[in-house]
Amino acid sequence: MTICDATVPDKSATGDAFYGASICSQPFVDYFWTTYHFQGNKSYWTNGFGWEDCCNTDLPLARAFNGCYALTYSASDYLNDDYAGACLNWARRYVREHIDDLRAKCSNKTYVAYNSGGTVELYKPFFFSKHVPGRAETLLHESRHDALSHNAKFPPGSTFGEGKDGADSNWAYNGAWMYGALYLWWYYAQGARTTSALRELARQRANVVIDGAFAEHPGYSV
Repeated sequence: MTICDATVPDKSATGDAFYGASICSQPFVDYFWTTYHFQGNKSYWTNGFGWEDCCNTDLPLARAFNGCYALTYSASDYLNDDYAGACLNWARRYVREHIDDLRAKCSNKTYVAYNSGGTVELYKPFFFSKHVPGRAETLLHESRHDALSHNAKFPPGSTFGEGKDGADSNWAYNGAWMYGALYLWWYYAQGARTTSALRELARQRANVVIDGAFAEHPGYSV
């Protein structure tokens, strides 16, 4: 049992064992904590969320750090984060420029995460239902909400809830779902410092988003 009454899933399957071996270094901890704005209000990461034990991948903070590691270092030339390049390169830059405060909470209705004016809250499903590349996807998705909200309903058959609000109208809208799917697509195609199994999970998740998160299907498949 851990915080939020969550059961920790198989950490080899989610990528937490793989990435967890890298994050437990003070330079990485300091970089993620500051760059992705965990430090806005430290109290959101104390009392069981992991601040006191930031290498423990049973706890939310280390699992968020794993997502930050994937976001930061999955491009082979990760130091090049120019917006003219591939999403895999600039996603890290977009997140750090569009999230002002990153916070952990147990729940908010059925949300995985929520952006309110640049303050992004991460909930139990982010930490314990998503694999590591999916957490990177979510950070980019929520960052995009700094500019655009969802503008459509989920299409028939969508796994996100047919007919409910929360979809994007189409790929050309350049909304949060497109940003997330695009990141996963590039992670699958060219991801470095990862594994073939995690790249395959990213491909599968990208197709779930493509098939279910747009009112008008983009016509793509990863």
